[in-house]
Amino acid sequence: MEISPFQLDNMERYKLLIGSVVPRPIALVSSISAQGEPNLAPFSFFTVAAYNPMLLVFFPVRYKKKLEFKDTVINIRETAEFVINVVTEDIAEQANTCSGLYEKGANEFVISGLTAVKSRIVKPFRVKESPIQFECKLHKMLTISEESGGSDAIFGEVIHMHVDDSLIGDHKIDIRKLKPVAKLAGPEWSTIGEVINLDRPKV
Repeated sequence: MEISPFQLDNMERYKLLIGSVVPRPIALVSSISAQGEPNLAPFSFFTVAAYNPMLLVFFPVRYKKKLEFKDTVINIRETAEFVINVVTEDIAEQANTCSGLYEKGANEFVISGLTAVKSRIVKPFRVKESPIQFECKLHKMLTISEESGGSDAIFGEVIHMHVDDSLIGDHKIDIRKLKPVAKLAGPEWSTIGEVINLDRPKV
């Protein structure tokens, strides 16, 4: 089948992309409003951007009515701080609960049952149950598109990390102990599954 994205509507493009670009890691992003209201939301348009400086990036999609910003975007614009918590098998269902389109000001920590703990440097809380947490300062925010289905790119500089002692050795994370989950299409998620090793060719 040959497909032109210019002949598809937004939902058709969306379904093709999220079903093809898989698996996608999940950033469970905690932020806080200027008034001190905590927010917790998962994003699967998420990846590493650089390691010098240490940058992570996620892309909140504009899909709410009238294209208003998500609470996460508003909070980060106001405070320039957030925490990215890694989602594992143990907290997958609770992270999914945080994806609900709740009213502004809703506390997803309370709704999901996840535990808010103070961060070391930034104001937003960390998720206690997540074994890896990245405290971030806003590095840059770019508008990718203001149209429906567009997004904002939020680059966060990692200024502090919290890693469970059982997961790390020589600055390496044991992926089998971490047990991360990833997003597929629709309601489908995945676990790490079988891990294979492929050495890079020596040229």
